[in-house]
Amino acid sequence: MSADFEVLIAAKEIELNTLSQRMEELRQQFFWETTKFAAQWFENTAKEYVTKYPEITLNLTRERIAFMKALVSALSGNAKKIVTAALSNPEFWWHQKPQLHDDFSQYEVLGNDSVGNKFPQKIDNPVRRALGELGAVLSQFGFAVSTRASDKEGYPEFWFSYPEGEGKEARPYYPHLLVWSSEMQDTIRQYSSLFRRGIAIYNEIQKLKEEKKRRQASDLWDST
Repeated sequence: MSADFEVLIAAKEIELNTLSQRMEELRQQFFWETTKFAAQWFENTAKEYVTKYPEITLNLTRERIAFMKALVSALSGNAKKIVTAALSNPEFWWHQKPQLHDDFSQYEVLGNDSVGNKFPQKIDNPVRRALGELGAVLSQFGFAVSTRASDKEGYPEFWFSYPEGEGKEARPYYPHLLVWSSEMQDTIRQYSSLFRRGIAIYNEIQKLKEEKKRRQASDLWDST
């Protein structure tokens, strides 16, 4: 009987491992797509602020504007490192740290493009922390943006948050409306689908292991 359970458990573990490998591929794909998104977003959003606040921009010398553009370009060029640092926590990705009773909806993209989407907070928050790095550049050139909790006055836009489970230090964070690229949305939808299958298999494995222990305990009692 114990051998039967071993066979069942091994089969389910192979199934889960195959699924986890695909989920890892999707995680890496999401990193790449978010890197492309962030690199372009840094450039576009900086231009938006320059245009939205001409009274600030026109007070800058050409040298200062050139310096700001260089810093923004550096952010774009460094997007891969920024995104990887923001999204690499295993807590964000179920296949890296499986849990029995996780929320089935935690990776869902809700809504649609016509009415507006709501992105999974578990992933959206670190994406926003990556994008929040632009705030330090905007602040440096007089745009009323702050990425530090110590700035209490004269900053109508607070680009920081206090991540859960990461101490009390404020971290850069983009606070406004954000729409992921269609590629990012599609990838996380695929991940969500595999997650639902994965957690079901993981629960089956745990139930089989518990039943195996109960049978072993019963057999021990009967044979003593």
